[in-house]
Amino acid sequence: MEIGEMQKFVTAIVNDKLATMNSVHRQSTITTIKAENIAQHSFFVAYYALKIAKKLKLNDELKGEITIQALIHDIAESSSSDVPSNVKYQVPGLKQMLDKAEDFAINKYFPEIKDEFTSLRKHEAEGDIVGTVIKLADIIALIQFLKTERALGNQDATLLKVIRETYDNLGRYLDHLEEIVTDEQAKSVKTEDK
Repeated sequence: MEIGEMQKFVTAIVNDKLATMNSVHRQSTITTIKAENIAQHSFFVAYYALKIAKKLKLNDELKGEITIQALIHDIAESSSSDVPSNVKYQVPGLKQMLDKAEDFAINKYFPEIKDEFTSLRKHEAEGDIVGTVIKLADIIALIQFLKTERALGNQDATLLKVIRETYDNLGRYLDHLEEIVTDEQAKSVKTEDK
């Protein structure tokens, strides 16, 4: 690669849409004391996903895939903005519209990660180990944020309700993860018996 090509490449990175992840705040249905931006949230999700993957003793390839996809799971929101998940599912058709907006953002601003983003969507839809670990990490990051809000003295009337609902959601995904792990162990035993 020529120096001029590298200079253009680095200049493009410096001017990348990704920088807006630092200024786009995550949305909430409760009043918050502290704002969290998409970049902060994505870091926490990637970190927690890697911790979970290590605890599950997943192979290095899966750990890498999980970490990368967790890191980019909300990257399109730097263009489309964040919409709280409960709102996405309450309004008929909104989730599908937001998916289209995210696809547009990925294609326009982040084409170099289109394959990884498409893979993430596939894992989420299938509810496999990759999608489930990332969703668990996403929920854990939200719980940590909500706990911080509580510790800072947030008295929003719905905060405790949201915390309880989020823990319920965490329980559902932990149950699902247990099913996946049990199924994988059963398959492993069958393979060893052959």
